Amino acid sequence: MRDMDMEHFSGTIDPIAAHDWKLALKRKLEIIECPPELSLRLTMQYLRGDALVWWEGIRLDHDGLERLTFEDFREFDRKYFPEEAMDKQKSDFDHISQGEMSVREYERKFNQLRRFAGGGITEKDLIRRFLKGMRVDIRNRCRVVTYQRLGDLVEKAAEQEEGLAEEKKLTRAAQIKSGKAPESQRRAGDHSGSPRCPRCHRSHSGQCVRCLVCGKLGHIARYCRVKPLDAPPVGQIIAPTAPVAANQFCYGCNQTGHFVRDCPRRGNAALPPPPKRLAIAPRVFTVGDAQGAEPIAGMLLI
Repeated sequence: MRDMDMEHFSGTIDPIAAHDWKLALKRKLEIIECPPELSLRLTMQYLRGDALVWWEGIRLDHDGLERLTFEDFREFDRKYFPEEAMDKQKSDFDHISQGEMSVREYERKFNQLRRFAGGGITEKDLIRRFLKGMRVDIRNRCRVVTYQRLGDLVEKAAEQEEGLAEEKKLTRAAQIKSGKAPESQRRAGDHSGSPRCPRCHRSHSGQCVRCLVCGKLGHIARYCRVKPLDAPPVGQIIAPTAPVAANQFCYGCNQTGHFVRDCPRRGNAALPPPPKRLAIAPRVFTVGDAQGAEPIAGMLLI
């Protein structure tokens, strides 16, 4: 058996690996036509570590090796491949799906699990289960043909998978050439995955903001389409402001709504001088008497 490259077994928590090792061992014994009375002795030569310690305990329980045969090696399954592991493999086969696996990877997983499904499964049943677990886009393309063998379905599915990948590649190239971003990139730019805000009724993340220029919710001033040229810089999130008094007038920028001490332009440029009051020219009034010969003249300052 050494010439046949039989691996040693040291124990494992993976029931599939233990099951596969035992199957490989049985095939090697059949190839060399090992007689039943020697099969167990040869098997012991390939046990190591925890597996060997476990088997020594089995020998002690049975009063030595002479009373044991290879049929007693069924204890191996109770230790490393119990009934719970078998039931799990059957359940996994009943609910197998391709998911993110390629068709070839899906086929490999399918064949690994079908060994534990038991007998009585026909080729038609295998085709039906394989189709059921395939991705929808590939399955829909494969349903148009009736298959007699599972291998034919696998080859058709792999062919359709390659065709879909090529179509996606050509679509992306056409979008880049036309200057349009792929759909996945366009969706990445918006907040379609965010919940709808009850305040502005838009989908966005974070706090809801209000524009200080137009007063609308959902954007800030630097993105406002109606932003005036002389609008002062504003913050992103603001608190409600008090109503502006009608008699507030700034002599610095000649605008209403604030006094000169609060003028936003005060630190940016020199303020223009306040407007001067126009001097009122003196007026001359004459008071006369229609009966008097001489007029009475004087100056009255207002």
